[in-house]
Amino acid sequence: MKPKGPKLAEGRDSEIFEHGPAQVLRLARNGRSLVPEAEVMSYVRDHGYPAPAVYDAGAGYLVMERLDGPTMLQDLLARPGRLRKHARLLAGLHRRLHEIAGLPHLPPVEVAGDRLLHRDLHPLNVLMTARGPIVIDWANCARGDPAYDVADTWVLFATADVPGGRRDRALATIGRRVFLRQFLGELDIAAARAAIPAVVRHRLEDRNMSDGEKVRMRRMADRAGHPI
Repeated sequence: MKPKGPKLAEGRDSEIFEHGPAQVLRLARNGRSLVPEAEVMSYVRDHGYPAPAVYDAGAGYLVMERLDGPTMLQDLLARPGRLRKHARLLAGLHRRLHEIAGLPHLPPVEVAGDRLLHRDLHPLNVLMTARGPIVIDWANCARGDPAYDVADTWVLFATADVPGGRRDRALATIGRRVFLRQFLGELDIAAARAAIPAVVRHRLEDRNMSDGEKVRMRRMADRAGHPI
């Protein structure tokens, strides 16, 4: 499928184009089928969960509704006074998602369970739209214990590289601590901590993780009592 408008954005594995009134076209660079992702998005919407509407999908493409608004991370950087509010919001999105049963054909994670897992539910994948927060990027869904999803968000948010100088990194460290303290305080932190080693084992195989991030992930697993 060919786009009908200009490129709007691009990520690690895909590009997004304008595609008619209130629609966008996502094209996967490797041409993989985006039908499974579309099925999950439609499934969670049927359960009342905030995800983009899907109009068409096939080999290498996905047509979905256009959403306008900053990511939760962009909003946090612009308005750091919302740290705790957004942390509570993200925790609520986790709880709501984990009320939904995982589709049987989704891959299981190491921490067994029957709930739907996003496996990338962090502030970069929540759009703050006029009608409320919408969760995007459903490519990595799985089924398992909700603690795995919470631990995944914890690990990614705590270990992500921070661009800029020493002052920027210091401020980011403080902000992350405040955010994570509130986020984890809304959820089962003990279960999430126990799931950290499983998350780290999976993330260490992700070619998109930097060497520095992998070092920090290993340290988190060490502190969780399970050296990797």
